[in-house]
Amino acid sequence: MGLTGIQIFKMLPKTNCKECGQPTCLAFAMALAAGKAELEKCPYVSDEAKAVLAEASAPPIRPVKIGDGERGFTIGGETCMFRHEKTFVNKPGLAIFVTDTMPDGEIDQKIDNFMKYRYERVGVLLKADMFAVKNESGAADKFKALVEKINGKTDATFTLMSDSTDALSAA
Repeated sequence: MGLTGIQIFKMLPKTNCKECGQPTCLAFAMALAAGKAELEKCPYVSDEAKAVLAEASAPPIRPVKIGDGERGFTIGGETCMFRHEKTFVNKPGLAIFVTDTMPDGEIDQKIDNFMKYRYERVGVLLKADMFAVKNESGAADKFKALVEKINGKTDATFTLMSDSTDALSAA
């Protein structure tokens, strides 16, 4: 949280009601600042203070959902820059990179690898989530055909890369 305990305390009602589980409002504010308490536990906090505190406690990068189903994942929403500061909440998405200038055999091999490779390590399943498809040829029809080929064989999410808006809209 970006605010200190004293800054949060100034926004609280200062009733010392103990309904939040803390002996005083100052103790509750310190617990909020440390991330050990939830603002909803205080029944007397004003809507204005809730809005200010919610904005201050929001992660600096908003979460973004990419894809859906088993292959969908969320990026962003982290409250720390480095893992040793706290922990990362959302796993990173892993992508397989293909271009429309690659030979068909290589593309087919990458599609097979996408479907086949899954590693479980320390209870966490590691697998590719998406394809990063790049339009190197500049041809919209070739780019669209590649995206359709991958989409027909997998349940992958896509990141499409092209300098041409026509190619992107066609795909």
